Amino acid sequence: MAASSSSSFTLPQWQATGQAKREEILRLLPPEWRIDSVPTPQALRNVTHYSAQFLTTEERDITETLSAAALLGKLSRGELTALQVTKAFCHRATIAHQLTNCLSEVNFTPALSDAEALDAAYDREGKVVGPLHGLPVSLKDQFRVRDTETSVGYVGWLGKKETTESESWIVQQLRKLGAIVFVKTNVPTSLMAIETNNNIVGYTLNAANRLLSSGGSSGGEGALIAAGGSIIGLGSDVGASIRLPSGFNGIVGLRPSHGRLPYLGVANSMLGHQTLESVIGPMGRNIADLRLFVRAILGVEPWKADPKVLTLPWRDSEELKARQKIASKKLTFGVLRDDGVVTPHPPVGRVVEEAAQKLTAHGYEVIEWEPPAHSEAFEIAWAAFTADAGRDIHNQLSLSGEVPVPELAAVYGETFGHLPPKTVNNLWDSQRRRDEFQISYLRYWESTCARTSNGEAVDAIIVPVAPTVGYERGKGLYPGYTAAYTVLDYSVAVVRAGKADAAKDLPYQEFKAQSDFDAMIHAQCMYFPAHSSLCRPFSFRTLMLIQYSGR
Repeated sequence: MAASSSSSFTLPQWQATGQAKREEILRLLPPEWRIDSVPTPQALRNVTHYSAQFLTTEERDITETLSAAALLGKLSRGELTALQVTKAFCHRATIAHQLTNCLSEVNFTPALSDAEALDAAYDREGKVVGPLHGLPVSLKDQFRVRDTETSVGYVGWLGKKETTESESWIVQQLRKLGAIVFVKTNVPTSLMAIETNNNIVGYTLNAANRLLSSGGSSGGEGALIAAGGSIIGLGSDVGASIRLPSGFNGIVGLRPSHGRLPYLGVANSMLGHQTLESVIGPMGRNIADLRLFVRAILGVEPWKADPKVLTLPWRDSEELKARQKIASKKLTFGVLRDDGVVTPHPPVGRVVEEAAQKLTAHGYEVIEWEPPAHSEAFEIAWAAFTADAGRDIHNQLSLSGEVPVPELAAVYGETFGHLPPKTVNNLWDSQRRRDEFQISYLRYWESTCARTSNGEAVDAIIVPVAPTVGYERGKGLYPGYTAAYTVLDYSVAVVRAGKADAAKDLPYQEFKAQSDFDAMIHAQCMYFPAHSSLCRPFSFRTLMLIQYSGR
């Protein structure tokens, strides 16, 4: 019988199913690790370090003071056991979920069992089983993990446990490398939203400021890592999904080009959609850990299993050349201050300018980036995301009869028919426009050799992750700064660059909107005095460091 809130009211079955899953997640959180009284977002905004008070000194050291590389070093020397490390992150993830609503699957019991097996192997052999021995890894709820469900936010996808055979290939390889999968993290229904909400787990809050969104679609992953509940994890990105959550939660992330990391066996919505390819990538606390993680994955030669992965091992020689160029101060950067569609808010503009000034002060050359119109890229991305007019999404919703959450309905409608129907000719036109935009952008990039002092094209460009430092629930409107580089399929690293500061980030004296859409987003500005408390001092401003494929 469906769960009910009273004897006179019975929940629709899809609501009862979602409620049952939420209750299951809570049951799997050990009672001794739960918080007796969870503070409200209004009472406590920033929870990035809140968990520390509930941890032992050892747990704090493990979850707060170490990088993944340092943690692996201690594990390899026997200074920490895999069980100690896994238990510490399970404890902190439990607290993180109560604060941000970030988990979709709790895998503690199998994870602790895997940790014990790794410790036994270490005691027996006197060495680690692989380069990621004992490292707890979190995964976006898109990666199939044995004995867990994979819903991508759809109620109708619940009820089926993954098996050893159905587990995503990369998850199998992570186990062989010695990693321990201990949680999966929340996503928006269908993955196609820049806020993380669904009818199963609900809405995920930003760990750096719980009055704001964690972004999407890897919002659960971003919130968990920012709250200290994971040291590194895997997300995915087709338009913004690694980059926005990394930027808004104040962590780092990598969106590689398509074909770099294995997608084999990873769940997705709108299967067959290839105008803009979804990619997987790591999210973590520092760039060095992302490098370590990617290098370990490439070490298992994924191109031998996934035909879409390029045969491209980690190239030490290329890394050495890059480091030598950095040391010689011969790197050149382009800086994009405004994409011509939505004007960055003052905190964003300030941090972009500060980044350019710091690079110049350190001896690097910086030029203004004035590329082909990004409005064209946003139109291409929009056409790609709505290519089937929402049919697949509404088909999946119909499996349970659930209604779309508001963040999804805003684009795809409450029912099918909200978007105009498309033809195969529309699809071909989008793909033609994509190819033409890629060509024009590459030509522009190469043309910068005429503007740099060393006569070489710009090495990388600095771009805002978004025009805003964050947004309140329901106000995420524009992923254009990220979507443009999905259209181009460039490699993008999200790096920290500072925080909003109400004292510095004053309203523009004279603001002229580029369009009604720009004016609408500008009206949401969180830096105005009435809203300054929303961003001070815990909203991050993060930049994208972009390099095009092959450079």
